[in-house]
Amino acid sequence: MDLNPNLVINNDDTNLSESSYTMEQDSSSYSDSQMGGTPYTGHRKVDMWRNHNFDSGFQTMNHSEAPSIISSLHPSSHLSGISSMAEYEPIPNLSDQQKQKFDGITKSPTDGQYNTVRAIPELTMLMKDQDNEVVYKAVILMQNIAKMECDPLRRQNEARIVDPLVIFTLRDLLRDKVDHPNIIRFALGTLFNICNRQEGIDLVTRAISEQPDIIPNLIRHIGTYPTSIYKYAILTMHSILSDKQRGGQSVTIARQQDAIIHVTPWLEAEKSEKLLPVIVDLIRVLCEKNNDQKIKFVRLGGPQKLLTILQHRGYENLLWRSTQLLITFSNFDAPNLVAVGGRQILANLLSHGSPRLVLSTLETLRNISDVSSKLNEDQLLKSLLELVNSRNATIRLYSAQTMSNLVANNRHNKEFMCANHGVVNLLRALEIASNEMADLRDKEAQRMEDYIESLICTLRHLCVGHAMCDKVQAYVFRDPALFLHKLLGMRPVLVKHTLSLLLKIVSQHPLLIPFRQCRIGDKGFVEQLIYILRVACTHLNVQDTIEGIRVKDIVHLCIQIMRSITRDQDILNEVVFFLQTPENNRMGDGHTLPIFVLQKANVEENTKSSTLSLIYNLMHHEQMAEVFERDEVLGKMLQNVQMQAHTHPELAGLANNILKMIYEKRERSRPSFPGYNSYLENQFGHLSMATPRTEVLNSNGETYEGAGEQWSQPLSDDSMMDSYYNSSSGRDSSKPYNSPMYHSPPPMYPDYPSVPPAACYDQQASTSYHRPTPPHYSNYEHSPPVYNDLPSNPGPSSQSSDHYPSRNSRF
Repeated sequence: MDLNPNLVINNDDTNLSESSYTMEQDSSSYSDSQMGGTPYTGHRKVDMWRNHNFDSGFQTMNHSEAPSIISSLHPSSHLSGISSMAEYEPIPNLSDQQKQKFDGITKSPTDGQYNTVRAIPELTMLMKDQDNEVVYKAVILMQNIAKMECDPLRRQNEARIVDPLVIFTLRDLLRDKVDHPNIIRFALGTLFNICNRQEGIDLVTRAISEQPDIIPNLIRHIGTYPTSIYKYAILTMHSILSDKQRGGQSVTIARQQDAIIHVTPWLEAEKSEKLLPVIVDLIRVLCEKNNDQKIKFVRLGGPQKLLTILQHRGYENLLWRSTQLLITFSNFDAPNLVAVGGRQILANLLSHGSPRLVLSTLETLRNISDVSSKLNEDQLLKSLLELVNSRNATIRLYSAQTMSNLVANNRHNKEFMCANHGVVNLLRALEIASNEMADLRDKEAQRMEDYIESLICTLRHLCVGHAMCDKVQAYVFRDPALFLHKLLGMRPVLVKHTLSLLLKIVSQHPLLIPFRQCRIGDKGFVEQLIYILRVACTHLNVQDTIEGIRVKDIVHLCIQIMRSITRDQDILNEVVFFLQTPENNRMGDGHTLPIFVLQKANVEENTKSSTLSLIYNLMHHEQMAEVFERDEVLGKMLQNVQMQAHTHPELAGLANNILKMIYEKRERSRPSFPGYNSYLENQFGHLSMATPRTEVLNSNGETYEGAGEQWSQPLSDDSMMDSYYNSSSGRDSSKPYNSPMYHSPPPMYPDYPSVPPAACYDQQASTSYHRPTPPHYSNYEHSPPVYNDLPSNPGPSSQSSDHYPSRNSRF
C-alpha cells in the first residue's frame, strides 16, 4: 500500500487525518495567570480559534483578532503562540523501492488502517534510513502523531510518544541533516509539538539528562533563518528551559553553550510581535540569578534593544515582558539605562491603559531613579504627580518613591515640582493617606506606611535646595497637626522622616510660633519630642536598629531639633520644664537626658557635638544652669573633652564654652576672691568664645546635583551651630523664668488616635508677649499659589538618604 499525504493511522476507534502537509497552527504559550489576566486553558483557546473566523496570528504572523494570543496548552509550558511554517514544498513522490520501506508499518486487522502505537517505533527506524526522501516522509508522519497528541479534539488519554529513542533520533537529525532544511524543520516541529504537553516535556528533559547534547543542537538552529526554522528552535528551547520541575539542568547547559549570544540578536532582527515575547522571556530565563549571563547581555547591547522595542512596538504583552526583563537590569546596570535615555522612554508608558504595564514600568523607574542625570525629566515628574494619587496602592507607592529620589539633590526637579503644584498634591495625598491608614491592617497597612514615608521624604527634599524653599517650608507647615500626629504614632520610620522634615522647618523663626502652639489633645511638639528622645535613649544599649531605623539617628535628630528650637525663649522654658520631670531627669545614674546622651560611648561625634550645643543653649536658663553646675559627672566629661582639643577641636571648643559659662555663673553667685579673674584668664584665655565656624565645624562633606541622595557624614549638623560660637554671653541668663502651665506626663503615654484630629492651638497668652494664630487653610484647592515663580539662584542642598527597608515590629 502506498503511503500518501492523506495517511490515516488508526488505534482502536480514533483516527488521525492530515489533509495536507502545510503545517497548521502549532502553538504553546505563556499562562495567562502569569500575566495577571483571567486564566484560560489551552483547550478553550484552541476551541475558540477553531469555532470563530479570525486569524490566531500563527498562520499569517499578523496581529491576532483573539482577545489574547497567549494560552496554555500544557501546565509547564510558557510559550507564546507563533505561526507555523508557511506552505512548504510538496513531498516528492517516492519510488517503489522507497514505498516498500513503509509497508512494514503494522495495520489493524479490523479496518486495514495503521496502528498509531505500533507505527511509532517503525517510523523511528525509518528516520535513521540512509535515504533522505524516506527520512523526510518518516519525520512528517511522526510530526502528525505529535500534533494529534497536543490537539484537544484528537488527543488520547495516554501519550503515544513515550520512548526516549524518538527524542534521540530527532537529535541525530538536527545534527546530521543540516544541509536538508526540510528535514530539519519537521524534526523541530515534532519536538515542538511533543513539548506542548507536560508528559512530552518530561520525556524531553529525561532524554537531556541522559544525553545533554540535545540542547547544543537546538541552539545551533536558532540562527537558521531559511524556512523560519529558527522560530521552532526558539519556541522549543523556551518550552524546555521554562519547565519548573526539570528545566534547571537544561538552563545550565544552555548557559554553558552561550545560548544568549544566539538569542539576543533576534530582539532587533525579528519583526513578529508574537515571537518577540518568547525571545524576551527566554533571555529572562537565561539571565535569572546569573551575573555572567547579564554581563554578556549588556555587552551585546541587550538593554538598548529592549528600550528600542518599548519605543516602536505596541503589543501589550511584548511591552510588559520587556519591562519585566528591564527590572532585572535596573538593579544590575542602572547607570547605563539612565545614560541611554531609559527614564525618558519609560515615562511614555506611564499613560498606557494596561495597569500591569504601568506597574512594571514604575518598578523599573524606581530602581533607576537614584542615578543622577542631566537629561530633562519634566514629563516623567508630571506623570508621577498624576499617579501619586492613584487608587492602585502599589502604583502610588512606586510613584512616590520614584519622585522622592528624583527631587533629592536636584534643584531643577525641585523647582519644576514647586511650579507645577507638586507640594499641594503631596500634602493632599499625605492627608488622605493618614486618614485611610486607620482602617488598614497587616500588609495593606505596611504598604500605606511606606507610601506615607515616601511622601514625607519628598516634602523634606522640597524644603531645601532651591530659591523658594522658605515659602515651601511655610506652606508645608500650615497644618502642623498633620506632622505632630506622625510623632504621636511612634512608628520608627515615620518618626525619623518627620523629625528630618521638622529640622528643616524650625530653622525659620516665624514657624516656631505654630510649632509651639500646636496641640493634639494635651500633647504638643516639645513634650512628644522629649518623650521620643527618652524612649530612644533607653534603646541605645539594647539594640542598634528598630524596624530598619538606627536608634542613634532618632537620638541625633531629637537633639538637633531641641538645639534649634531653644533659641526661642518660650520654647526654652517649655523644654526645661519637661527635662526636669522625674522620668526625664533620672536617666541612668540620675542624670538629665542631654547628660545621659553624652555618657553613651556608642553615640557618634556629631551627636555629641549637637548635645554640647544644646547644653550651651540650656545654660541660658537659670534653673538648667543650676542643674548642670551641680552635676559633677558633666564637669568631668567637659574637662576630658577639653583636653582632646588636638583630636576633637569642635567638641573641645563647645566644652570650653560651657565650662566658662559655669565658672562665670559661680563668679556671680559668690564673693570676689583675689586672683579669681586671673585664674579664669589662665584657664580659658587660649580659647576664644568667638571661634569661627570654619575652625570648629567639619565641612568636608559635599553634595552635588542629581537624583538620589548622598551622605558625606550621617546627619551632620546644620548652620545653627553658628549661634554657639558668635556670642560669648548668649541670652541673658538673668531673665525671669516664666514657667508654663504644664503637668508632668505619665511615664508611658496611652495609645493615640490613628486618625489625625484637627489642629488645636494653645490659646493661653504668654506672659512675655502675645502669640498670634498662624494662617490655616482647610481647602487645598483654594490655597494661595506661593511658589509659582521661582528665581534662578540656587539654595542650599539637602543632605540625607532614604531607604525602604522591611519593618515588622513597633518602636
